[in-house]
This record gives sequence, structure tokens and C-alpha cells, in this order.
Amino acid sequence: MQLQVHLHTILQRQTPDGLVSRLDVFMPQGSTLSDLIEHLDIELAPEHMLLAVNRRMAELDQVLHDGDMVNLMPAISGGYCDSSTVAISKRSYG
Repeated sequence: MQLQVHLHTILQRQTPDGLVSRLDVFMPQGSTLSDLIEHLDIELAPEHMLLAVNRRMAELDQVLHDGDMVNLMPAISGGYCDSSTVAISKRSYG
């Protein structure tokens, strides 16, 4: 089966022609998202990615079908918080 895979931000592939963010991938029938991630040799752990199939959030065990559009996105993390600069108030608001 053929899948259209979109790789976002740090998951894009560097090639001599520049960054590639869209791939056409052929996988055996019955393959799951987990199988696809392994096939693509993506180093980022799946629990650190947002996974979508046909614009709907998906789990690793989702079975893929011919023509599916898969989006693999690194989860976004926040900034840095130095606990020495955080003030905690015991004041009650309410």
C-alpha cells in the first residue's frame, strides 16, 4: 500500500536538494503507525510525537490503509523555568 507521509520540523529529511517534508512510502498491508515509524528509522521516540492519520489523532497501533495521509510531528515543549526565580504565594484568591 502507498502512504503519503508528512514530516514536520526536526523530522524532515536532509537531501542534496534540500529538506524533504513529504514522502510517498510503500508498506505491506496491515502495517501500523509503529511499523511506519520503524521503517522510516525515526530516532525520536514515538511518545514524543503527535501522530495523525487523515487529519485525525492516532495511536501507534492504528492500522494504515492504502492512500492514508500520515503526519508525524514532534511534540512541542515549553521553555525553561528556573525554580530559584519562581515565587509561590500562600495568599488565597477567591
